[in-house]
Amino acid sequence: MPNPPPALRLQFADDMFLRRHDGEASPAVNQVLWRLDGPYDADRLRDLAGGIAAGALHRRVVRARVPGARHRWAPAGTLPVLDLQTAAVPESSVGAWGQAQADLPLDPARGRSWRLAAADVVAAGADGGSTVVGGIVSLTCAHAVADGAALIDALVRAATHADPIVVPAPGRGTRALLADAADAAGQAAAVARWAQARARQAARERGAPAPPVEQSPVPAGEAGEAGEGGDAPVSAGPAGSPADDVGWRAPVLHVELPADRVARAAAEHGGTPNTWFVAFLARLVHATGRFPGEPVPVALPVSTRGAEDPRANSTKIARVTVPADVLAARDLGWVRAAAKEAYTAVGRPEPGVAPVPLELVQMLPDPVVSRLPQPPVAAALASNLGAPPDGYTQAPGGVVRAVATLSHYQGASAAELRAAGGGLVAFCTTSGRTTTLSVAALDPDRVPDAETLRRLVLAETAGWQIPAVPW
Repeated sequence: MPNPPPALRLQFADDMFLRRHDGEASPAVNQVLWRLDGPYDADRLRDLAGGIAAGALHRRVVRARVPGARHRWAPAGTLPVLDLQTAAVPESSVGAWGQAQADLPLDPARGRSWRLAAADVVAAGADGGSTVVGGIVSLTCAHAVADGAALIDALVRAATHADPIVVPAPGRGTRALLADAADAAGQAAAVARWAQARARQAARERGAPAPPVEQSPVPAGEAGEAGEGGDAPVSAGPAGSPADDVGWRAPVLHVELPADRVARAAAEHGGTPNTWFVAFLARLVHATGRFPGEPVPVALPVSTRGAEDPRANSTKIARVTVPADVLAARDLGWVRAAAKEAYTAVGRPEPGVAPVPLELVQMLPDPVVSRLPQPPVAAALASNLGAPPDGYTQAPGGVVRAVATLSHYQGASAAELRAAGGGLVAFCTTSGRTTTLSVAALDPDRVPDAETLRRLVLAETAGWQIPAVPW
């Protein structure tokens, strides 16, 4: 009898994003929005939902039975959530509809990991009636079960009827218990190696002899690798006064840009559409009043996903700091060289020993983890998906006018984001002749409302001489 596939354990980022659904911090979700030139195709969307449900997005958590072991992923075993709405959306409210979809709760621990919804879009006619002028489709997915690369892969497979990546079914009985015990031992061994490394480092700093190195075995195929978690979670901060958060929602804006004009503007300043996007977002941070006359740090997500990779999150972060004079001059040649160096550095081991091992954090219970210092939100996070595969852009069928992608923090209060340091999150997706720029402003003091965000973004696109059509 063949051995069952090894358990698919939660990586560090999976675990941290999962905890947000049950803790005090706001859950993180990824969203794709498709603007259609005609009504949505209900049969096509039912087929797409079935394809997604057969693959890696449709997963749930099986809690480990041994303390210290990582939880396991398993097939969700739930019905897909497909909401084909009969009420049409006014053309002026498409952005608000998309944001409302991103706010609907998901529960990856119990297999409610994603949600697909659609509505027709109408415009007012001269006679006072309305006419269907398009459609809007939304897919939201808990960040715990998929980063951007995993979402693209799952959508392409579902849309093209390719073989899905299948999450292994959970083990049972004694075999599962032993596997949990082995994983707990592997995690403990990793923490022990960290403790030894810290002791050697402290000894070197004191100039004393270092203690001997003891090798701790790690069970093959169980301990895994605790990589960097990609988009850094927003830290939960102390609650602000009630007036700070009454009716407040982090503003979001999607704008359609002609892809050829973006490419032209980038080339005129010595760069590419990707480096234009980095400079655009960094300049937008300056426009909010942050880092006046100073360099702007920008986080650049980089996928490390391999072929047939079942991991939920495999993103690492490249980091580039753009000087103020470079931004003022729109010197994309400098940005291009700096970004290339930052991408090359991704995956290199950090010097020194980490203050806290990721394996230890993952072993701790929620009440303890909630008290640990959390990493701040990036001042600027620029995720450029470029031109994704056709299966991603054309997933809902019909004539796709534009595709937008964005990460959201559901229900994040002004107090929480203020404590995290604020920041701008932006995604850039190109479909055919349209580049869609999507920005979420997690900075309640500098960008308090949607009108401020809209004004800032449109002023910046105008500065590059790129026409923009906001949603």
